[in-house]
Amino acid sequence: MLLILVLLCFTVPSFTQQPGNKSFEWAQLNLRQVCFECSGDRHGTIYNFLSEPRLVAAMKLVYRGGEIRCTPNKAYNSRWGCHSGSKTPLNVIVTDQRNNIIYPRTEYLKDLSTLWYAMPGVDESYSKELVFTNFGVPFYLEKHRELRIWCGEDLKNKNDGDNQGRVCVDVYIKYY
Repeated sequence: MLLILVLLCFTVPSFTQQPGNKSFEWAQLNLRQVCFECSGDRHGTIYNFLSEPRLVAAMKLVYRGGEIRCTPNKAYNSRWGCHSGSKTPLNVIVTDQRNNIIYPRTEYLKDLSTLWYAMPGVDESYSKELVFTNFGVPFYLEKHRELRIWCGEDLKNKNDGDNQGRVCVDVYIKYY
């Protein structure tokens, strides 16, 4: 066990608060709210306007307003997917400019055809934040590079014909 802890100290960069270590704090990526819908290929778009490229280990979407749903029935309104009583109620996906999925991590995705998933501690209707992490395998975000926020059904163009609504978020990252 001690050997594992020692190895982790040398292989995983630290996010401990140290003087001058700004990467411990969340850095806001967007200049104005990012809004996305769940049909019609209406993803939200963010560009990296931070001063330099970053190795991103975590991303946080902070809910600012709106509702989305997977059906015309308003009883299914949610912030992050569809309030349907499903075990996989989340459908918010982060991609690069070529629509390669960055978040959520693959192990959370339960339906690859429509990209529905669940995450521990996240409620699709009430959670104010949706936090994605992958500290072991960060992704490289070049300056001015585009990221997209999608609903999975819209990204896959499957079952999105009856989806409705719009959600707006602020986007934050943790980086090395």
